[in-house]
Amino acid sequence: MRRLLVLIPLLFTLILAGCDKDKDKNETPQPTEKDKILINYPWRMSTVTDLNGKDIPVNQLNLQTQAIKEVMDIQFLQNNVTKAIDQNSKQVINGGTWYLIDDNKTLDIKISGFSGLFGVEELSNSKLRLKSKMPVSGVEQETIMVFQPVIK
Repeated sequence: MRRLLVLIPLLFTLILAGCDKDKDKNETPQPTEKDKILINYPWRMSTVTDLNGKDIPVNQLNLQTQAIKEVMDIQFLQNNVTKAIDQNSKQVINGGTWYLIDDNKTLDIKISGFSGLFGVEELSNSKLRLKSKMPVSGVEQETIMVFQPVIK
C-alpha cells in the first residue's frame, strides 16, 4: 500500500511534465530579422529594372505593374497579412498573405493582382528588391522590382 502511495505523486508529476511539453509546441514562432525589416514600414515601388540594373520605362510595363508603382504601397503585417494601400487616401485597396520561405530567399505573396513567388535579391531597412518575371513591352522577361520604405 505504501508503494502505491509513493507511486501516485510520481505518476502525477510525470503527467504534468508531459503536458508542459505540449504547451511549448503551440507557441507562435517569433519573427526573424528579415521579417522584422519587412514589417517595419509600408513599401513603395520606386522602379523596375532588368537584370543588369537598367531602369525599364513605366510605359513599357503592363497596367498591373504600373498601378502597383503609381497607386499602391504594400504593407506587410506581423500576422502574415499584407495590404495594398492607396498612396494618397491611405485606404486599403486589397489584401492577402505573405510568407518569407526558402531560408528568406523567396517572398510568397498572395494578393489579388499581385501574387506569386518573388526572389528576394535584397532586403534591408532602405531597400527591397524582388526578382520576378513580368511582361515588358508585351514580352515576358525577368525583372527586378525595387521598393523603398515609406517613412511616415
